[in-house]
Amino acid sequence: METLYICGEADISRDESTILIKTHGAKKRVPIEAIRHIVVMSDGTLTTKFLALTGRAGVRVSVFDYYGWFTGAFEPVANTGSGEVKIRQARLILDPTRRMAVAREIIRGTLFNIMEGLRYYAYRGAEDLKPAIEEIRGYEARLARATDPETLMGFEGIARRVYYEAWGKVDARLAFAPRVKRPPNNRINCLLSFINGLTYAAIRHEISKTHLDVTLSVLHAPSSARSSLALDLAEPFKPVVVDRQIFAIVRKNILADGWFDEKEGVCMLTETGRRAVVDRFATTVDSGSSSGSIRNAMRWEALKLQRHVMDVEEYTAYRRSR
Repeated sequence: METLYICGEADISRDESTILIKTHGAKKRVPIEAIRHIVVMSDGTLTTKFLALTGRAGVRVSVFDYYGWFTGAFEPVANTGSGEVKIRQARLILDPTRRMAVAREIIRGTLFNIMEGLRYYAYRGAEDLKPAIEEIRGYEARLARATDPETLMGFEGIARRVYYEAWGKVDARLAFAPRVKRPPNNRINCLLSFINGLTYAAIRHEISKTHLDVTLSVLHAPSSARSSLALDLAEPFKPVVVDRQIFAIVRKNILADGWFDEKEGVCMLTETGRRAVVDRFATTVDSGSSSGSIRNAMRWEALKLQRHVMDVEEYTAYRRSR
């Protein structure tokens, strides 16, 4: 098991060389050797002995707040990194031409995956999706004229708005626009925010297996307060990992009223909802196919960027066909 998700209110402590989780009066023990990443999705308490155990074992602990937003992580003692990779990564970011080439490729990959998702339904009879696809393709063509990351993100933002507005043409139950984040105001916005956070945490974990510095990013502004490189590399994965999962939950009638706490224009996932979504997310990310699991693809995405930083090969963003 790569990642352990804890969805309910829990007291998490150490019991010799195992993790002891107490929730709703029940106890569960998990060997520290069995996991590499712990994601805490709700209120709880963590003991310093537990953190010491995870630190020594090299296990990362990611924490989300009540609203499903990533709030921080306890990082294990870092392995000896590569100074050469960090220096070259910084040089790439300080070179406007090279930085824009990578940032532009990330957005190209993102828009490709967005359009591929719409094409899937257009080929199956949803003819009224074609104008949205063509409009998004128009923004893709404009990427070559962008001269800075902010302009790139502006084109991507407009294209994504067109994309979200088209969801209702796939299934009326998917209509939710506009995008509202803090806090989400309806069920689809709630699912988007929550699964986006899970995706960010997953790819951040995979980046940690390389020598890349997670604070040195090409698309989002480099920041000391967050892992901005994870925000970069998560972009091409969101249409595949996040959006497809929401489509499946809604169109297969998996979604249940008990998943949500809705009041005064605010919609949040309940413990039941968080657990159901996390179970589906873990299955989606870790399940294999002829081309490998999504988690492996995330790791390879980070490695591709590292190889580009080291001038081994050109970076190409993640693209997934139907």
